[in-house]
Amino acid sequence: MANDDLKLPELLIDGQKIDGRTAIARRYRDQLAGLNYQVGGEPTTAEAMLMRRAATLAVLCERDELRILNGEEIDEANYRQNASHLRGALINLGMIKKSRDIKQSDYRTFDAHTAAVLESD
Repeated sequence: MANDDLKLPELLIDGQKIDGRTAIARRYRDQLAGLNYQVGGEPTTAEAMLMRRAATLAVLCERDELRILNGEEIDEANYRQNASHLRGALINLGMIKKSRDIKQSDYRTFDAHTAAVLESD
């Protein structure tokens, strides 16, 4: 069975069915799936709520990052606010530490997105 033939669960927001085939809906699902994986696949109701907010904020931040990379203007205060709220949601989910000492020995390899950005011209 091809990936296109897979039936995805309905995406309902405020009781309204969302077309999950759009690029933004697929990215939202990707973000939510990644968060779900990080919490072990069985989130509590509260974790699920925070995960949805975090996925939404991540998509909003990515939208603005794309605009910046395309040379467009963004509302910088709004971007910083979204990024800060995203960080808070991720901290509340226990996915990132509040702060840490960064040392040379802490160096980690880049994720695929960061590597692609660094390799682009």
